[in-house]
Amino acid sequence: MKRLGVALLLLLLLLVPAGPAPAADATIALTGGRIVTVSGAVIPKGTVVITGGKITAVGADVAVPPGATNVDVSGQTVYPGMIDGLTTLGLTEIGSVPGSVDVSEVGDVNPHIQAWVAVHPHSELIPVARANGITVALATPVGGLISGQSALIRLAGPTPDALKVKTPAAMHMNYPTGRPPFDFTRLFDEPELKTFEERQREKKKNQEKDLNRLRNLLEEAKAYGAALDAAKSGAPLPRPDLPMEALAPVARGTVPVIMRADTEDDIRGAVKFAEERKLKLIIAGGLEAWRCADLLKQKGVPVLVNVDRLPRKESDPYDAAYTNPAALHRAGVSFAIVSDDASQSRNLPYEAAMARAYGLPAEAALRAITLSPAEIFGVADRMGAIAPGCNVDLFVAIGDIMDHCTSVICVLIGG
Repeated sequence: MKRLGVALLLLLLLLVPAGPAPAADATIALTGGRIVTVSGAVIPKGTVVITGGKITAVGADVAVPPGATNVDVSGQTVYPGMIDGLTTLGLTEIGSVPGSVDVSEVGDVNPHIQAWVAVHPHSELIPVARANGITVALATPVGGLISGQSALIRLAGPTPDALKVKTPAAMHMNYPTGRPPFDFTRLFDEPELKTFEERQREKKKNQEKDLNRLRNLLEEAKAYGAALDAAKSGAPLPRPDLPMEALAPVARGTVPVIMRADTEDDIRGAVKFAEERKLKLIIAGGLEAWRCADLLKQKGVPVLVNVDRLPRKESDPYDAAYTNPAALHRAGVSFAIVSDDASQSRNLPYEAAMARAYGLPAEAALRAITLSPAEIFGVADRMGAIAPGCNVDLFVAIGDIMDHCTSVICVLIGG
């Protein structure tokens, strides 16, 4: 009954209008619960004070302000909202229904594509993820050489604009693998027999061709950005070019690049390419990041890693993907655990639980789905922890959130 009362009270606080002005300044105090701040020590029994969509006080001895609504969460745990740092949430509904999938565009160079414009705020997958404590996600375009711009979105709001937290969060690219795309028109043709050496040479040639294409695009974008700057001082405006305008801040290193790369060679290649072009790099996927963790640490390259995967090589240990986060943690690499999916976003805490079961400390596992992605995307001052000044992105649960038996009682998303 107590659990039901807490849930109903918080639901009413969230959904029932409290008048034009007072609603914005309403003060709520969550008292008596275990508070997992992530950015600091766990408070066994404390209080979180919320005013106007912001956390204003956290601690064991915090007094409840006069007039505040007191919500007793004794015996329960207050967590910061989880952040899924790589997903197509809001961009796809049912994979087998093309009309409900809007994750990519025609062509392989689309830097001007903005994912948040296509986000469907009433997607059925959003409340499913939210119900398990996910409050923020990175809506990500996919496909091609340059996929487009991703956006951090909160998982509550009536319109795409209301969901926006940060846009663009990053530019998404796929590191060229050198493998030619499958040609369905030649499905029944006799395969062309080639030696291993010939296939490797062809792969290298195709890879270098795509890398040169990327280099040229970035160089052109940098020049376009310089022309826009010159126009502010009276020079003629360059001809409008949306792809170049979107790519210019990336070429200057002000907007990060999330480059998908899984193999050790591709990860090392992506790091080298980013270094020579002075790009702000984040690796996505990173299946074999454990093989080059020292390099990633040395160059300060974060990784968005998906845990529930199979090894790429037959010679790899069966648990290579499960132990990947632990290896990155030991090396001091900044990383976030992600679902890399829409329908599986709700399982984000269990991705972290798998990494925890294979050597990642419990505190690091929780950080990898809260504060670490917030730091990687430059929003740690607003979310990812329970601290004064942060947005009200938190949830109350009974038990350890990485235990599938745990119940999430309520989720608060605000600010």
